[in-house]
Amino acid sequence: MRVLFVCTGNTCRSPMAQALFQKKIRELRQRQEILAEIEVRSAGLYKFKGIPVSPHTLTVLAEYGIQYDCEPQGLKPELVEWADLVLTMTKFHKYIAIAIYPEALNKTFTLKEFVGEQNSLDISDPVGKSLSRYRHCAQEIDLALNLLQQKLVRILSESSFGSFAFPTPQPLPRTLPLFRWLIGLTRLTQKTRT
Repeated sequence: MRVLFVCTGNTCRSPMAQALFQKKIRELRQRQEILAEIEVRSAGLYKFKGIPVSPHTLTVLAEYGIQYDCEPQGLKPELVEWADLVLTMTKFHKYIAIAIYPEALNKTFTLKEFVGEQNSLDISDPVGKSLSRYRHCAQEIDLALNLLQQKLVRILSESSFGSFAFPTPQPLPRTLPLFRWLIGLTRLTQKTRT
């Protein structure tokens, strides 16, 4: 199974989710609780040129015993095609990802939506805030990843992944066609400038 985490710029939340989940998968393998291959990557809806992973993100991951050295990357067609499951940090990320890649509709969820979190479907954005906000964000992601880990272990041990039915996604906003139009307009404007 291939899991892709998505946030805005791939500098805070999705790198945390990727690194924390990879650590959980390694620990499961060491205990032989999971035998199936689970691959994990992350991306941002936007790739901001020259902006690295946030230093606070690296600090928080180091506190979890993780050294993260991946460069931020933007969401690309080949990543969406690669993924069996696209998990976004917010509803907005989900809507934009689906607007750009409508073929990913049935495999794109917010992380909290997929694991059945009932309160908020969004993971708060720590960008530009204090180290303590990054720690809080990592804890929020880690709790959701614990549920994701349990769910994927159950899916991979009880049945073949191909026969697994994903949960029913939350309804999409009526404005999704507007998102698609704006994205198309933005791309057209960028092409005419170059």
